Amino acid sequence: MCFSATASFSLAATTAVIGIAALRQIRHPGEILLATVPLLFASQQAIEGALWLQLSGDSDGEQVAVLAFAFLLFAKVLWPALTPLAVILIEPDRRRRRVFWVIAAFGTVLSIYLLTGLLGESPKVAIRGHSIWYSSDVDPLTWRQIPYLACTSLVPLLSSHRLIRVLGVVVLVAFLVTAYAYSAAFISVWCFFAAANSTLIYFYFKRAALAVRLSPR
Repeated sequence: MCFSATASFSLAATTAVIGIAALRQIRHPGEILLATVPLLFASQQAIEGALWLQLSGDSDGEQVAVLAFAFLLFAKVLWPALTPLAVILIEPDRRRRRVFWVIAAFGTVLSIYLLTGLLGESPKVAIRGHSIWYSSDVDPLTWRQIPYLACTSLVPLLSSHRLIRVLGVVVLVAFLVTAYAYSAAFISVWCFFAAANSTLIYFYFKRAALAVRLSPR
């Protein structure tokens, strides 16, 4: 598969449209965070699209460093903390919410830990093959990925909402495919797939809105 600035910008535009459409379907404030997930992925992909342009041309080292840091801020810091919270706010089952809050607290600690590591390094980045490689990439098939996966995949998998569980399964499958086929540029490629998968969120809101319209009054 060939990734490029065009692919990143196209996905950013698609997920932005999906995010706006999802926001138009929300019924209560607790759904806002989940509905913004595609928009956040759109921002992340737009950042990587700009990074592709910098790395493909006469790159400005300072701009490359800023863009790489911004991308990794999404990838490493935002998603472990935000994902559990977004699912908690739409979860009707009290017992599941209790479990999710424990994972959310762990995700926040993990995000802070990863942020301190990110602030303490100057990430290197380069185009390798048809993907972007970040120096903070680690072997995805090690125990070090388990805490991150627990925060970003386990909570959706345990949701009482079927479409959110489907999203969790798709994200986990994308992780496994990326880990085996694109391990050299794992962070970039998995985030690309996760952004594409976030379009499923729209169907959650669409189905919920349809259920409200069809419910007896």
